Amino acid sequence: MTLTDADRAKFAALADRLIPAYRNMPAASAVDVQHAMLDLALQARPELAEDFARGLAACSAETPSESINALFRQDHAAFGAVNLMAVAAYYMTDEVRRLIGYPGQESPPYDPHETPGYLLDGSLERVVRRGPLYRPTPR
Repeated sequence: MTLTDADRAKFAALADRLIPAYRNMPAASAVDVQHAMLDLALQARPELAEDFARGLAACSAETPSESINALFRQDHAAFGAVNLMAVAAYYMTDEVRRLIGYPGQESPPYDPHETPGYLLDGSLERVVRRGPLYRPTPR
């Protein structure tokens, strides 16, 4: 999917309505969701490109609030794609990840022969004391 500068500007305006600045969190366009991160999000979910393009085409950069509300009412799939791309691009940025304290995926060391901590620290005692809990399968 090829996006023009106008498409990216329109997406930035829509994304700011979906993710406005709040307290210490920046608005979507303040972390540049409309460029590299949008491209990565679209690359990760190519099946949403058609709905995203339809949603973008249905909206206006001059009236982003009204446009995104109308899109929500008229085309849920397109709204969902635009919304998901905004959220995905936003939370993939280094600045937002830093602000929420998420370092990204990590690969902690794992020893398959070590007894897991939850078996030693009493975390499961409440479950063991409660006993089995199930619902019979209907016939």
